Amino acid sequence: MVVKIITLHSIYNPGSVLQALGLQEFLNENGYDADIIDYRPFYSTIGKNKLKGIIRKIIYRKNEQKVKNKYEAFINDKMILTNKTFRTFEDLENDVPQADVYISGSDQLWNMDYDCGCDEAYYLKFIKKGNKISYATSIGKKIIPQKEVKLIAEKISDFKMISVREESNCKVLSDELQRKIYWVCDPVFLLKQEYYEKIARRIIEGKYAVVYLSEESDLLNKIVNDIKERKGYKVILMGGNITRCACDLHFKDLGPTDFISLIKYAEIVISSSFHATAFSHIFHKKFGIILPAGNGERLESLVNLSGLSNRIIHTDREIKNLYPEIDYDLVDVKLNSFVDESKKLLIETLESIKSN
Repeated sequence: MVVKIITLHSIYNPGSVLQALGLQEFLNENGYDADIIDYRPFYSTIGKNKLKGIIRKIIYRKNEQKVKNKYEAFINDKMILTNKTFRTFEDLENDVPQADVYISGSDQLWNMDYDCGCDEAYYLKFIKKGNKISYATSIGKKIIPQKEVKLIAEKISDFKMISVREESNCKVLSDELQRKIYWVCDPVFLLKQEYYEKIARRIIEGKYAVVYLSEESDLLNKIVNDIKERKGYKVILMGGNITRCACDLHFKDLGPTDFISLIKYAEIVISSSFHATAFSHIFHKKFGIILPAGNGERLESLVNLSGLSNRIIHTDREIKNLYPEIDYDLVDVKLNSFVDESKKLLIETLESIKSN
């Protein structure tokens, strides 16, 4: 059974690349012939703010090139892509990749605050006749304007199965479409810890904490200082060109392998990132979350499920919550049940399509 996935597989963000890999690898492990449509629209490596993205690429061009090299090497090594690269929706319409099933994959594909959420490709509109489903696709926010809800619902009304990554997105779409919408796990959870263990390598010796994607703030500075004073750990800042907090090392040319490796061997992970939090769960790490402004739904959804919502740090009084041991035996029971149900839904959907 040939399966084509369209998702954000080639932007230079570790979570995006790893979720794409997770879905493809899981499907191929289960006997499907799955590859990723190599769709690379012009906006995919610039970011939300075009001007800032272009300026960033000019000012930090040497580091940006190092990052690009790491990502492209990882993509070429780990992913199976279509032979043809598509740059526009029209390219896809004019030369549709053939498959038995098309999957609109995970990540914030339907978030209309971003270019991808306004791109017909991620709603599989280039498929006029065919089996369409979504897996763990995200609108990425808790409060969605009704106009956007209606527009998204119209675009995906012909999908045979719709599953999303956030519980609140599930309810909103279910109410609008008047049909069952499924809440499922992010694709990185579809692969076992052992898969990622094989990718990871120790980069930093000694005990350290990592900080990823948290904006500069008084709270972040207090957390970093507390970790240094209380534990004496090194602090490693992952990614970005600008140093946002006091750190012993700023790992600027961060690639997907570096991301997995630095989290795996860290003592504590501090982030505003869903996927850094996801891999903290996968590798059984102590972690703390500083919720991003206006876009914390996916993080809250995950820690509410795992029972670790106390790891969200709102004020300096809650910094102490970073240090207690986490009973990951209990966490795994909750998380694994959810992951197993997600896997079952995906496989049963594909088998149902196959038999019809």
